[in-house]
Amino acid sequence: MWKQKLLEITKNFKHPAWGISHFKRIYGLTLELANAQQVNIDEEAIFAAAYLHDIGAFEPYRQEGKDHSDVAIQNCDQILNSIEFPSKKIPLVKEIIKSHMFNAKVGESIESKIFHDADTLDFLGIIGITRLLSIVGKEDWTPNLKSSINLIEKFCKELPQNLFTDPAKEIGIIRQKEMIEYLDTLGKETNNLDLI
Repeated sequence: MWKQKLLEITKNFKHPAWGISHFKRIYGLTLELANAQQVNIDEEAIFAAAYLHDIGAFEPYRQEGKDHSDVAIQNCDQILNSIEFPSKKIPLVKEIIKSHMFNAKVGESIESKIFHDADTLDFLGIIGITRLLSIVGKEDWTPNLKSSINLIEKFCKELPQNLFTDPAKEIGIIRQKEMIEYLDTLGKETNNLDLI
C-alpha cells in the first residue's frame, strides 16, 4: 500500500522542530479541523502532503538556496508515482504543499486552507514555543536564545491573523494565550533583562 511506502521513505526525517513528529501532528490536526468544520476533504491528498511538505529541508532532497516547499513540489511526481499514489490527486498534493507555510498564498481548495491552518497552529502555543527553542543555534531563524524569544513574540502577535478557518482561529486564541503567559512569566523571572 502506498501509505506504508511513503512512511518508509520519510521515517528517518527527524528534526526537533520539523520532521516525522511534525508530519504526524499536522495530519491529525488537519483532520480535526476538517471534522470541526464538517467538511469533506481528500484524506489521501492530506496524508501525502503531511509527509512530503517539508522534505525539501532534508537530505537527499535539500537544495541550498531553494525554498523547501518548492523542492518538495519538484519531487512530488517522482516520489508519489514510485509508490503508486493515485496520480489524479498529485496536483492537489502540490497545491497543499505550496500553500502550507504561514506566509504563503493559500490555494483555492479547502484542503489547502485547512492544512495551512494546521501548519500555522503548530508554530503557536506551547508546541510552537518548544519547536522554536529546540532549534536555537541550529537554524538560521534562531542563531541564539534571544532571537528565538523574539521570534516567539513575533509569531504570538502575527500568526493568529494568518488563520483562515473558524476552528483554527478558536485554537489560535488558546495557543496565543499560552504564548502570552509564557512570555509574561519569562519576563518576570528574568526581570525583563537579556537572557544571555
